[in-house]
Amino acid sequence: MLQLLTSDYANQVLKLIKTSSSSIDILSYVVNFNLYKKSDKANLIYLELKNFVRSYGSVHFILDQPKLHKPNYHCNKFSTRRFKEANFNVRSLNSGDTQHAKLFIFDKQFCVTGSHNLTSRSVTNRYDISLLFDDLSLVKYLCDYFNGLWENSIEM
Repeated sequence: MLQLLTSDYANQVLKLIKTSSSSIDILSYVVNFNLYKKSDKANLIYLELKNFVRSYGSVHFILDQPKLHKPNYHCNKFSTRRFKEANFNVRSLNSGDTQHAKLFIFDKQFCVTGSHNLTSRSVTNRYDISLLFDDLSLVKYLCDYFNGLWENSIEM
């Protein structure tokens, strides 16, 4: 299976979270959501991940950690606090390099990767593009890549 995701990205990710049973691994450059806006798709993804951790499994998140006064500093700091409160495992690269990749791995069976950040605007933008696939050799390769980053990252 290979599926192109554009403005339907948020709905597809929500569906994959709801059907996952054990683990979700995520790489993200920026996360920004509005907890008070019920229609915010990025917030809905966060809430569904929170429900997943309560009910089924674990979420491992590697998030970019920009320096103070850099773009995304405050929204990633806010998101990190919310993720820790929701019992997500949250890390950043130990090297201090920018973590710019965008990747979801669902139960080590499905991957979504592309240009979508986890922001209200990006997850519904028809000009962002991501791929959903289940090719097990490619999924395994991305799992190994994620695990290598995880081992060389630091807790936030």
